[in-house]
Amino acid sequence: MAKKGHFFLGFILGATSALATTYLLTPQTSDELRRKFTQKKDDLADRAADYYDYAREATADWRESATDLVENLKDKAKPQDADLNTYDDQTQALKDELTAAPEVAASDDFDDIVLDGKSAFAQAKDSADDAKQSAPQPEPEPETTSDQDDQQ
Repeated sequence: MAKKGHFFLGFILGATSALATTYLLTPQTSDELRRKFTQKKDDLADRAADYYDYAREATADWRESATDLVENLKDKAKPQDADLNTYDDQTQALKDELTAAPEVAASDDFDDIVLDGKSAFAQAKDSADDAKQSAPQPEPEPETTSDQDDQQ
């Protein structure tokens, strides 16, 4: 039964493809060809106009959002006089507070923090130099000449 079903399906598909091929390859009159060509040309022109409108709308939306973004950034970047005055007042207050602070802490709670001007590299270099100077120098070995080597 399955072989008959496959045969029948193949027969139907073959007949359909033969009919479509015959329809597409039959000669047509010039009037029919002109009419089909004009119809395809009009369809293509309509499609191109639709794409143009779509692209114009999309770019208009992008242009509008970019303009809004630039305007917002300009507003944020524009200095406000009140902001500048409070900034100047706050920096002056901080400067006064820092200059009024004593250089040395009044209590001994902070004596564990020691600031040294030497870097760790300089300290390591100095300790290596000290180690070289304190280490005993080895005595140089006497040089042997080639005559002494020949005699032995």
